[in-house]
Amino acid sequence: ILPQQYLIMFDHKELELVLCGVTEIDVVDWKQFTATSTTLGPGGAHAMQMDWFWEVLAELTFRDRAKLLQFATGSTRVPVQGFKGLTSYDGLLCPFSVKAIPYRRGILPRAHACFNRIDLPLYPTKDLMEQGLLALVHLEMSDFTMV
Repeated sequence: ILPQQYLIMFDHKELELVLCGVTEIDVVDWKQFTATSTTLGPGGAHAMQMDWFWEVLAELTFRDRAKLLQFATGSTRVPVQGFKGLTSYDGLLCPFSVKAIPYRRGILPRAHACFNRIDLPLYPTKDLMEQGLLALVHLEMSDFTMV
């Protein structure tokens, strides 16, 4: 894929970093480069749910955070540039985004990994949101479904 003259510029660790991204997931960076639906944004009717989302995310273990990232984007790693460097299926820049959806008992968040998006139910409590997000990361994800 790459001509050999470009490959010799990197050692094996640098090449892995460029191709695969970084393993460290910075929640502050993730939050900074996230687009939200209007109601979830600052001052929005459901801004509290977005605050809960970031609080729960910050409390997750590194491994669970990576699983949630994989659920939402298809990758457990962050681009070298951080979350501002996320791309969609076509290679174009595509920020992580969260869209509010109505809450129904037992509903879990949905992902649109090609577009780096989570549809987040408007959970009535932080505990219910945490349970929903933890249920996702503890599922063994090996396939995807079309709904």
